[in-house]
Amino acid sequence: MSEEKKEIKSILKDLQSKDTSKILEALKRNRKVGNQETFKAVLNCLKETDDPNVEANIIQFLHDLKDESSIPLLIEAIEDEKYSYYHSFLIASFWQSSLDGSDYIELFIRKAIKNDYMTTLEVLTVVENFDSFFSQDELIEYEADLNDAVLEEKNAEKKKLLESLADVVRNLPIEGE
Repeated sequence: MSEEKKEIKSILKDLQSKDTSKILEALKRNRKVGNQETFKAVLNCLKETDDPNVEANIIQFLHDLKDESSIPLLIEAIEDEKYSYYHSFLIASFWQSSLDGSDYIELFIRKAIKNDYMTTLEVLTVVENFDSFFSQDELIEYEADLNDAVLEEKNAEKKKLLESLADVVRNLPIEGE
C-alpha cells in the first residue's frame, strides 16, 4: 500500500475518533493529502461532532476549499436535511472559497426562501458574486419566486434580504446580451 493510501486510511479512521485531538490532527493532514473520500468523511464529522473546536476547524477548512471537484459534495450536503444546521456555512463556502456555484442558482434561491435569515444572507452573498450568464426565462422565474416569498415572509429582516436577492437576480447578466 502506498504512503498516500495509508495516510488517507489513517485520516478516515481518525475523523471517526472520539478523541478531539486526533480529529483536529486528521483535519490538518487532510489539507495536504485529502481527496473526495476524506472530504465526505469531513462533512460527516461536521454533522456528528458536538465539539465547537472541531466544528470551527471544519468550517474554516470549508472556507479554504480551492478544488472545484468539491462542489458536487457540497451541493449534496446542502440538499441533505441532515446538514440543515450547517446549510449557511456550507453555502458560505462558495463565496469564501471563490467556488463557482452558478450552476446551482435554483438550489440557492430555494434555500434562501425556505431557510433562516443566515442562510438567506449567505445565498445573497453567493449570488452577488456570480460571474456567469443566465437564461432570461430562468431569472424571471427566480425573481417571481422571490417576490412571492417576500409577500409571505413574516420576519422583517429576512424580508429585506429576499428583496435584495430579488434585485440582484433581476440584474444578473443574461445570456446573449
